[in-house]
Amino acid sequence: MTTITSRKPREEKNTEKNVVKLRVIGAGLPRTGTTSLKAALEILGFGPCHHMVDLFKKPNRTLEFIRAYDGENVDFYKLMEGYGSTVDAPTCDFYKEIHQAYPQAKIILSVRDSDEKWFESLQNTIGSVATDSFYYFAVYPLRFLRLQSRMGWKCWKRWSRYYDGIKPSMHGQHNKRVINENKEGDVLIFNVKEGWLPLCKFLEVDIPQDIPFPNINDTKEFNRKILLGKILGSLSWIALGTLLISSIYIIMKIL
Repeated sequence: MTTITSRKPREEKNTEKNVVKLRVIGAGLPRTGTTSLKAALEILGFGPCHHMVDLFKKPNRTLEFIRAYDGENVDFYKLMEGYGSTVDAPTCDFYKEIHQAYPQAKIILSVRDSDEKWFESLQNTIGSVATDSFYYFAVYPLRFLRLQSRMGWKCWKRWSRYYDGIKPSMHGQHNKRVINENKEGDVLIFNVKEGWLPLCKFLEVDIPQDIPFPNINDTKEFNRKILLGKILGSLSWIALGTLLISSIYIIMKIL
């Protein structure tokens, strides 16, 4: 079990680093409208919102989450500094630890219409690469993608252990676990189809005027990035192979 570095409540400092405080924690699994929820939270002023896509640009943060999945001691207060909210994996897997570090933050459990709908979306995106050995090999030369792939595999392994296998019922099992771990009323069970009203009421903010609730379907974009990763990784292997052959040729000429 991942642990938190014990600490006394920190005093607020008037520095740019500490201006943004984490106020919302998304406990919902990936493929539950988290991209739309991220956009909505940022519109409401709870940004920046941490999402798995952020880690593509921050490999050192990915390393910290890998350590968390391995059960090592991780300082989630420090890890989440600079963010106003979180959604999606990997933070949904550590929502309790993050809430311990930020006890004033509100918890939102994003859900899909059904377990089957969730599983279908999972299979069409994350499930296609989480345990794909070829993808890991293809992107291995690129550190940020290699780490992302490692983290995805550890996330998948954790889900398999926690929920007796990755299948449609995992969605319901996860949601039930989050609900049972919190007091009634402390968690907003939210389907993005419900729009602004329940979200704004829970967060105690006004509904944005003349701004429709975000409706972002990122399946195509996700798969585009996976394909791009394979292409970039393959090109890196070709470049490395070319360099190796050239080096061997030069050495043989010298000898």
